[in-house]
Amino acid sequence: MKINILFLIDSLQYGGAEKQLVELIENLDSNLYSLHICCLKPSGPLYDELTIPKTTLSYKRFGSLSVIPVVRELVSYIKKNNIQIVQTFFQDPFLLAALSSYFCSFKLIGTFLDLGFWRTPLESCKMRFAYRYFDGFIANSEAVKNHFVHVDRLDPLKVRIIYNGFDYSKVEKVAAPTGNASGPCIGIVANLNRPVKRVDDFIMAAALVKKRCPESRFLIAGDGHLRPELERLAADLGISGSTSFVGRVANPLDYIKTMSVGVICSETEGFSNSIIEYMACEVPVVVTAVGGNPELVKDGVNGFLVPVAEPEQLADRICRILESPELHRQMGIRNRDLVKNNFSIDYMCNEYGSYYQQVASGNNP
Repeated sequence: MKINILFLIDSLQYGGAEKQLVELIENLDSNLYSLHICCLKPSGPLYDELTIPKTTLSYKRFGSLSVIPVVRELVSYIKKNNIQIVQTFFQDPFLLAALSSYFCSFKLIGTFLDLGFWRTPLESCKMRFAYRYFDGFIANSEAVKNHFVHVDRLDPLKVRIIYNGFDYSKVEKVAAPTGNASGPCIGIVANLNRPVKRVDDFIMAAALVKKRCPESRFLIAGDGHLRPELERLAADLGISGSTSFVGRVANPLDYIKTMSVGVICSETEGFSNSIIEYMACEVPVVVTAVGGNPELVKDGVNGFLVPVAEPEQLADRICRILESPELHRQMGIRNRDLVKNNFSIDYMCNEYGSYYQQVASGNNP
């Protein structure tokens, strides 16, 4: 008999966690699982394109009386569809699901995707209260698991690590670069809404790379309210003519395929989908040594690890790769093989399926 699973998430916009959830939905065995999705807020094309049962709640915020009819709506959906497992993503879905568990019976799984950079003492108290109603948790890296086990004193046996998966066939469908553009391309795929992504460090490093490797050009894929400030920084450093802000893109692989080096310079990171995408496209990487990044990158082997807020070191490692075609080639091949062998979408779905079966049967710790 199929297991009925409801995914509860804020919304389905274009983001790393949201795209991973869609991949999971599209690749789980439909003979074993009946999947549903519930969003707290209106969503975009990712939501519209899904063909599974879906609903959007009339949610505003947790700390008001308006949450009562939202909980009723969620409980009604769970009962009507005989949902056996609810899996939550992000803070408010955690809290709503915990509250809903008072009124109906289901297994509850929480998903940890970052190192909690958004948390305040009040938010931490609310989350720790909610955790007691969860049957288990999934973390997308060892670093993320260790963080929540240490900070929130969770039982490590209740936290399962399942790395993000990647559908390598998508790389094969992307056309190869035409070669019309001159000079190596150094790129970053990142949200431009969060200062913790430190895209300004990328731009400062780009200015240094430009001096050492004058033919270099730079690409920033992503959008957000910080974009005007970052564009001004590029202009102030004299590299606006060599820097392309392409905005939010539906398929970053189209741009990643043109990169010579992929960069992530965040000050906090759970498990970066962008790094996986770079690697799948045979792109050497230079990333900050935070969160789950060292679980993907071995320094000097398939890329370089650098400290946070050190654009000079970031620039130096980028230039090392640009100046050594053989190093570039070897790193690219190692990255491609690592993704194909260790981070496939099939492996991820098998791990999730195994965990769902375990939780549904009540055999989890």
